[in-house]
Amino acid sequence: MRRLIFLLTMILVIAGCGGQDGQAGQEPENTNEDVASETETAEESSEEASEDESGIEPGTEEEQPSTIPTEQVEILKDEREGIVPERIEIPAIDVDAPVQHLGLRDNGEMEVPDTLHDTSWYEPGYEVGAPGNAVIAGHVDDTVNPGVFKQLHTLEPGDEIIVHGEDGDTLTFTVYDKELFDADEAPVDKIFGYSHNSLLNLITCEGPYDYDTGGTPNRWVIYTELDTES
Repeated sequence: MRRLIFLLTMILVIAGCGGQDGQAGQEPENTNEDVASETETAEESSEEASEDESGIEPGTEEEQPSTIPTEQVEILKDEREGIVPERIEIPAIDVDAPVQHLGLRDNGEMEVPDTLHDTSWYEPGYEVGAPGNAVIAGHVDDTVNPGVFKQLHTLEPGDEIIVHGEDGDTLTFTVYDKELFDADEAPVDKIFGYSHNSLLNLITCEGPYDYDTGGTPNRWVIYTELDTES
């Protein structure tokens, strides 16, 4: 019995240890001076951290980045203008022919010259020398007599085409490629469509004349590009 009372007494004493002066488990109160001191210390620490991060002392103005020097530079603009063709020369195949201005037939096909010795520019399309694919066509023959573009298919890359405009201007184009297509499978966009480059495509027929359809089965297309140094 006495041993039990002794153990209970020791438990109570241990529970009361560390609670001297009636303040067991409580932190001491801060005085006003302590609070002010802690506030100043925190502000100093914050300022030091800010200075470390930005490299700028508090209270000083941040230096503005210097602007990029502006100098006058040449602005390149696309000022290419086309010409309305009046005559075409192809020295490699001895061609020097007038250029008619034609559009579309009622059936939607491109009109062709009304003589063997003339060529025709597709007027609804692009002017010659302007950005885009300008097109000039000519006959290969009339089944008996040779036409102006009889030898067109013999042109090779590097051959020149010279176009004279109605205002007296002259442009020189250089052959860079040629293709033979089935008349029903020719790439219309590639031949007639827009291009950033100034292109001129020459077209003529190829193959035996079909009296039932009134035409030939194939088309030669000679691709040329404006010689900007001419």
